Formats: sequence, structure tokens, C-alpha cells
Amino acid sequence: MRRSWLAGPLLAALALGGCGGSSGHQAATQLTLPGYGGYPATTESVSGASPAACRRDARAFTGDAVLFLAHSGPDAAYPADLYYISMRGVLVDFQGHRCDTALLGGALARRLTAKQRDALVAGLPHAMAAVVREGLARTGA
Repeated sequence: MRRSWLAGPLLAALALGGCGGSSGHQAATQLTLPGYGGYPATTESVSGASPAACRRDARAFTGDAVLFLAHSGPDAAYPADLYYISMRGVLVDFQGHRCDTALLGGALARRLTAKQRDALVAGLPHAMAAVVREGLARTGA
């Protein structure tokens, strides 16, 4: 008798737990991070991020872009690799969380001149440059 008394509430809790939590919840998706240097490609599970997290990623990417540009070219004291790797990681996070590219374009437009934005796009690999171009286009920059 005791088992049947527990089974009813347990089944009800499981059923309610599976039904009611779907509003506002985004399903996780798989994102493959490409290999770099000696590091192999990896696959991670990601879900949508909050607008605040997307804005943080856009600001982080922009800050790294400023440093990437400052350390690019023949007059740089040391290579821009560190900032490139950081931008790459932030961009993967930004895309993985399905953030609006307009946030990225807006952050870049506020912080970089048109000439700097052009140099950034020219200095990035095609896939990264495409995301940056899309974000800038969405903001009219």
C-alpha cells in the first residue's frame, strides 16, 4: 500500500516537470569548435544566452579587436595571435548562443573607426570576417 501511495505523486511530479518548464527554455544544440594549431576540433552543447551575455560577448570581441589591430602590422611590438585566439573563442560563444549579429556590429561601430573596421575584416579569416561584416551591415556601419 505504501508503494502505491508514493507512485501517484511521483508520476505526477515527473509529468509536470516534463511539461511546464518549456516556456522560455531553449533546447541545447551541438556546436563544433574547429581545431586550431595542435588542438583538435571539439563538439560542445550550447543553448541560447541572455541578451546581457550577448552584449558582454560583443564588448569582449570588440576589446580584443582593438588590441588585435594595435598589434597587427610591421610596427607591432609583438604578434596579435593572443587577441586573435581570444576573438575566435568569443565569436564561437556568441554564435553558439545564437546572439544577434547586430549587437556585435553596434559594439564595433561604437569603438572602431571605419578604417579600423575595414582593417579588422581584412585581417580575419573568411568565416569570422563574414560574421563581422553581417553585424556591421545590420547596424548600417
